[in-house]
Amino acid sequence: MRIALPCVIAFAAVTLLCAGQDAAVLQDVKSLSDGFYYKTPQGWQKLEPLTMAGGGLKHAGKMFVPGLTPQMVWTFRDAESPIQIADKRPTFCIKEIPQLADMAGRSGRDLLVVRFDKKKDHRELQTTNGGNMFTFKAGLSKDRMPDITTKTVADGIFMVTPNEDLKPGEYMVTFSSLGASGYDFGIKQ
Repeated sequence: MRIALPCVIAFAAVTLLCAGQDAAVLQDVKSLSDGFYYKTPQGWQKLEPLTMAGGGLKHAGKMFVPGLTPQMVWTFRDAESPIQIADKRPTFCIKEIPQLADMAGRSGRDLLVVRFDKKKDHRELQTTNGGNMFTFKAGLSKDRMPDITTKTVADGIFMVTPNEDLKPGEYMVTFSSLGASGYDFGIKQ
């Protein structure tokens, strides 16, 4: 009984401390306008929207070999995002307009971080994989999507953090499982 009381007091203190931190985070992000942000030491910085600029088949010659399949690739303007982040495990805040909060495909579990292939003057996102008609799959492959933790802070407000350090390169935060649009950023070397 003597040990239980200090444990209960410690648990209550930790619970109140965490509740206070969550309230501070909520107050901090509620002041933001709608959009996608990343956390800097100076505060929240807004990400810029990005939509695919084109797309097409890669390895189209495979169409002429029975059983082999070409790959579908989206292209995005510029070789790098204007937002380059030094933090290898950045925290993102997504604040949606209230009308989108209950829309299908716009929940915290629909959020993704995807990695681009960087080219000389653009970036690419392969949206199919598999070398033949038996292994062909539509959608983004798991190796392009780092594991993330998503926390719903309030209706239409989400916090996203990668579970591991991101490799240097170009990325996008998106609700789209096909990766046609989102908010881009780069991770510095």
